[in-house]
Amino acid sequence: MMRKILAMSLVVVIALSFIACGGEEQPTAQEIVDGTIQALENIRTYEFEMDLTMDIASKSEGETLEANIGMEYSGALDLDNRQLGMEVTASVAVPGEDEEEMKMEAYLIDGIGYAMTYTLETGPVWEKEEFSETEWEETWEETTETLSLTEPQIELLKTAEFEVIGSEQVKGVDCYVLRLTPDIKQLWDTIMQQATPGFGGDLGLPDFTEENLAAASCSFSVKQWVAKDTYFVMKAEIDMEIEITAAAMGFPEEEGKASIDTAINMLTYNYNLPVSIELPPEAEEAIEY
Repeated sequence: MMRKILAMSLVVVIALSFIACGGEEQPTAQEIVDGTIQALENIRTYEFEMDLTMDIASKSEGETLEANIGMEYSGALDLDNRQLGMEVTASVAVPGEDEEEMKMEAYLIDGIGYAMTYTLETGPVWEKEEFSETEWEETWEETTETLSLTEPQIELLKTAEFEVIGSEQVKGVDCYVLRLTPDIKQLWDTIMQQATPGFGGDLGLPDFTEENLAAASCSFSVKQWVAKDTYFVMKAEIDMEIEITAAAMGFPEEEGKASIDTAINMLTYNYNLPVSIELPPEAEEAIEY
């Protein structure tokens, strides 16, 4: 009797496992990553959202300096028609001072670049630049490389250790959830690339070297959500904390330390669906650069 019970239990376990997997063999983590890297070539359009927060604190000679940087991005990219539209809001808050905020819109449409910047002092200011055919080719390639949110995530995958930790839906799409353990310098470079589109790549933050980071105290968490049917990256989350001394930054004669806590949340969706990138009417009155 006991043998029959054990045999029946085994059948039930196998059946439940088969049902849970949908009757299909699941890909390995490496197969998912390989598929994600290859899927980059199949991307024609997508929409994106991203928010970033960065808390910075430094202590030196008894003085403490603090700042909080916040950024929000949203937009759409159409590679076939060479169109880009995006909105950015950035803020910097320092204790004891008025918070600074800037808004920006940027568009690339029909060989012309448009940009709007808004501050409390200036209000909205629209500028535009018309490109020659050669300039347009160079501008489009450089801009899409700089502003792409998907490519940095895939570059991170190429150098990281990874594992599949579950399945979740993102905007109704079934996804594999990957946990990454990347090279620390590659992770910092990815954060800097995704933190600075449209800002000339410079937020006044330190350009950490491998030696700096090796001497720093670092902790991080990196996750990616990859669509099961297309292998497109649908979502990414990065949390990173760095604490570093003046000596580790190359100033052995000085005392003090700094900390940088960063959080990035990214969504990329509506892949290869028609996107609407419309130039605001005010942009028609933009002044030439």
